Amino acid sequence: MAKKAAAKAGGGPKKVLMLVGGPYHANEHAGAVVDKLFKARGGRWELTITFDLDALAALPASDYSAVIIYTTGFRSDLTPPREKGLLSFVKGGGGLLGVHSAADSFRDSRAYVGMLNAEFLTHPHFHEFPVSIVDKNHYMTVRMPDFTLPDEMYHLQSYDPSKTHLLAETFWQGKKMPMAFVREFGKGRVVYLANGHDLRSWNHPEFQRLLLRGLEWAQGAELPKQTIRCGVLGYGPAFNMGKGHGEWMNATPGLTTVAACDTDPQRLEAARKELPGIRTFTSLDAMLKMKDLDLLVNILPHNLHAGTSLAALRAGKHIVSEKPFCITTDEATAMIRAARRSGAMLSVFHNRRWDGDYVAILDIIARGLLGQVFHVEAYSGGYGRPGTWWRSDKTVSGGAMYDWGAHFTDWILRLVNKKVAQVTGFYHKRLWHHVTNEDATQAVMRFEGGEMADLQQSSLAAVGKPKWRILGTQGGLAANWGETVDVTSFASGVKFEGKIPAKPSYGCTEYYRNVADHLLLGEPLEVTAEQAREVIAVIETAERSSAEGRSLPLPAEVYEG
Repeated sequence: MAKKAAAKAGGGPKKVLMLVGGPYHANEHAGAVVDKLFKARGGRWELTITFDLDALAALPASDYSAVIIYTTGFRSDLTPPREKGLLSFVKGGGGLLGVHSAADSFRDSRAYVGMLNAEFLTHPHFHEFPVSIVDKNHYMTVRMPDFTLPDEMYHLQSYDPSKTHLLAETFWQGKKMPMAFVREFGKGRVVYLANGHDLRSWNHPEFQRLLLRGLEWAQGAELPKQTIRCGVLGYGPAFNMGKGHGEWMNATPGLTTVAACDTDPQRLEAARKELPGIRTFTSLDAMLKMKDLDLLVNILPHNLHAGTSLAALRAGKHIVSEKPFCITTDEATAMIRAARRSGAMLSVFHNRRWDGDYVAILDIIARGLLGQVFHVEAYSGGYGRPGTWWRSDKTVSGGAMYDWGAHFTDWILRLVNKKVAQVTGFYHKRLWHHVTNEDATQAVMRFEGGEMADLQQSSLAAVGKPKWRILGTQGGLAANWGETVDVTSFASGVKFEGKIPAKPSYGCTEYYRNVADHLLLGEPLEVTAEQAREVIAVIETAERSSAEGRSLPLPAEVYEG
């Protein structure tokens, strides 16, 4: 027990034992998922996967801080030494995370069933069903939405609701079925997740979040009481973005909007009405002196992002920058270095990663319906005279590609998910001379694996094309700005043609949820500054390529850190 206490108190990764095996399912495949998740968390845990049931007997003398049980069967295999070892480990302060068929294991040990507070009874046919979050103010479920997943819906017996804290449930024929619950057991903690039959569940992002948070809670984590206090820099009326960001943050548990800054007194008056109780400032320097300010959302015009964000980073503030990140790769690198020096979070509001059609496209690709994607076409624009405002002024906006082109570039880089080898740009200024942005832009990206992407952004396109056209070795898809994605697939050996629905989404809730989870729970940041720098590098390199008439690589620092 001394080793275990030292491991819990000291630095370095916490050691976790994962017990798999049994006569019914190849449960060990989930171990690879857990190992990958652990590595993504930067060495917070060290995983050992074993089929050896005698490892349970050895737990009290080990330096493990938690054990994950994902076995099936072994009904009479929890011998007295194994039972004693497991129960003593948890009672002494160890964590237990039981997943799915853990409730269908060791059922002859009533002490084990009593500790888990769950025993398998039956399940209906495998199907997709909703999981509803019951307690949204617990470490494991804070900011989590309800979700659906394909799984075996476990129906339990030997479950006493008075002995557990219920976190999630589902509904079956007039009855509520517990899907996630926790309890104290001696000095230790027990978590049970009823989902997790196969890799379709284990690869589901919300199940993974419950799994990792369950492990954290089992090892003693509590919901932080801290609130991240946020300010909005730039409250201009365009698209009501100041109001939008302020309200999105206020709607996110753990975040609250406390300040706004703008040089226009009328805009500050609007801010005070729309976000009651906030403080207002007419200068960034004055705002940065506010002690009760942790995070700054930069909504200024594009050319002002770098300088103002650098000032805030030097003051130790976390930064969310509206897209685009900035104008040049050098500016992006300077901000990244400043964030690393200060230890502050630096992210970019690429909320469109959660757009319904894009999420549907990612799912189509992940399901293998297209095979290996090798060709991506993306388009936005039309034919029309641009408006005369700052977004049409190249000295302020950066150029035509920096608006929707920034979203599309971010999408493409996530779709292909390989390093960009070369960029070829074609930029035109031919008709709309009342503004300084380009009339038509095109960036053709060649990736390290030979894949290519063609992004076109135009106000000179009298004949348009689909928003998306993506080809793979076993199929292709096309999508416009609607609520379906047209798919043709030969992945099953026969031709399939169909329309895949795309749930409308704008991504603001999901983006700020991740920011709060990152700052308060230490979870990975979805949109990193390094990713946003790659977007800027592609756009900047496309323009240089057009001017020089040749293909160019991205600046070296994009992939060198």
